[in-house]
Amino acid sequence: MQRHAPRTPTARGWSLGRVVVDVLVGVLVAGFAVIAVAIGSGGWQLRPVLSGSMRPTLPIGGVVVTQRVPLSELRVGDVAVFHPPTNPRLDYVHRVISLTRSNGTDTIRTKGDANVSPDPWTLEVRGQWAYVARFSIPDVGYAATWIHSPRGRVDLLILAALLSLLLATTEVTHRRRRRAAVVARSGSEPVDEERPIDATSR
Repeated sequence: MQRHAPRTPTARGWSLGRVVVDVLVGVLVAGFAVIAVAIGSGGWQLRPVLSGSMRPTLPIGGVVVTQRVPLSELRVGDVAVFHPPTNPRLDYVHRVISLTRSNGTDTIRTKGDANVSPDPWTLEVRGQWAYVARFSIPDVGYAATWIHSPRGRVDLLILAALLSLLLATTEVTHRRRRRAAVVARSGSEPVDEERPIDATSR
């Protein structure tokens, strides 16, 4: 009676490992692509939290994710992005505590949640859009600064491309290992099912 060698879990292990790697790499590629497109389109922005004026809502060292919304949707209680009149180059993310609309101009007062007093200015906001905070992510604020830089956006797309290449390489490696496992068990090259059969009679 012919004895068959017991099947080893090697191929099964490779298959399971391949599925896990494919899923993880696919999620990472999709995530990086979505972030790059969202930031590139201007619909969403990531801003590092560098001060404690909005604690505990926005902890220092985190990142606040802001969404572009029509200015007409801005409401009292929203945490919004604005430029203080004392330094228009800076971005502040504070809560809107009062809002008045008149003749196409929104006049707002703001305050940091952790501050005792409101900000010492009244802002006249014009235009069509405002950025409103949706949620925050702790401890990744400095990475957001990199992502928002021109070089960071390019690097993000390159990283997504590299992850795609890794996924393709993993697929090729898996096929080679599976082919080698079949050869080791059978002692001959496996039949390529995609290769047409030579039906020429002899």
